[in-house]
Amino acid sequence: MKHETLEKPYFDALILVCDDNHMNQQVMCGHLSSVGIKTVVAENGQEGFDMVKERIDNKEKPFDLILMDIFMPVLDGIEAAKLISKLNTGTPIIAVTANIMTSEIEKYKKHGMQEHLGKPFTSQELWRVLLKFLTPVSTTVIDGFEQELDKNEMQQTMRTNFVMKNQNKFNEITSAIAEGNAELAHRLTHTLKSNAGFIGKTVLQSVAAEIEAIILNGTLDIPDDKMSLLETEMKAVLEELNPLMQEELEARGKIKALDKNQIKALITELDLLFEDRNPDCMNLLADIRAIPGGNDLAQFVESFDFESAVKELNSLKNKMGGEL
Repeated sequence: MKHETLEKPYFDALILVCDDNHMNQQVMCGHLSSVGIKTVVAENGQEGFDMVKERIDNKEKPFDLILMDIFMPVLDGIEAAKLISKLNTGTPIIAVTANIMTSEIEKYKKHGMQEHLGKPFTSQELWRVLLKFLTPVSTTVIDGFEQELDKNEMQQTMRTNFVMKNQNKFNEITSAIAEGNAELAHRLTHTLKSNAGFIGKTVLQSVAAEIEAIILNGTLDIPDDKMSLLETEMKAVLEELNPLMQEELEARGKIKALDKNQIKALITELDLLFEDRNPDCMNLLADIRAIPGGNDLAQFVESFDFESAVKELNSLKNKMGGEL
């Protein structure tokens, strides 16, 4: 069977990813890493702005590109883009959003975002945006079949993470609605909609989108049939994917122990990665879990929660101080 060949670009660049959705972060950083790009992750627009300003204050080279989610807590993507643009770093800002209506795209451009990338996106769509603003250092021809294998591997990882992180999601949404917390209810349904799309669960994505739209219209009076359908679809997806969680938990139980020198070297490497907020630490999850008491640290890394990861790593270092 003949497969299409693609020209895959590789870059030498540092990109800031601003997104509060951990699965989005994982997808984005995974795609960027596959084309040689280093990434730094910000959990919200304010954190992204602070990182850009910090590089200016430290006289460091600006980020080569900023990928900006639109809906984020603390400071959303549009407000963050407006503030960052005023810093005049020259760094292009790309809106990353499921909302790509012409009127919205014009609004993004008006507020300093030069281009947009739709959610979910393909590798080629991301490459198109990157090539518009960055010059590749090399390219290589890959078989379309090879790309499909990479896509399937990433999809499997995302599905495993989805089932492990969403066991109680329906209850979280219903609690937010019952408490009258529209902001939290919107964020939860928006994130669920996006994550369901990434793993190809279109019915769950659709019902989450419908509930999100109702909340955005200013009411938490969600029709019972919508909530019932959301619960049914969540249960169906989790039931289908639960075996993946079991496989992951079994794999964690088979992790080989590390000796003291290996642990010391790993902690030194993690210190540097956490300082740079480098998502490459995701590649060390198996080793992190092999550190005595390292499961909590691994969970923070999986969630790209660098602040908590730093605290947990320091706690582990203190506990193991006499042994290293």
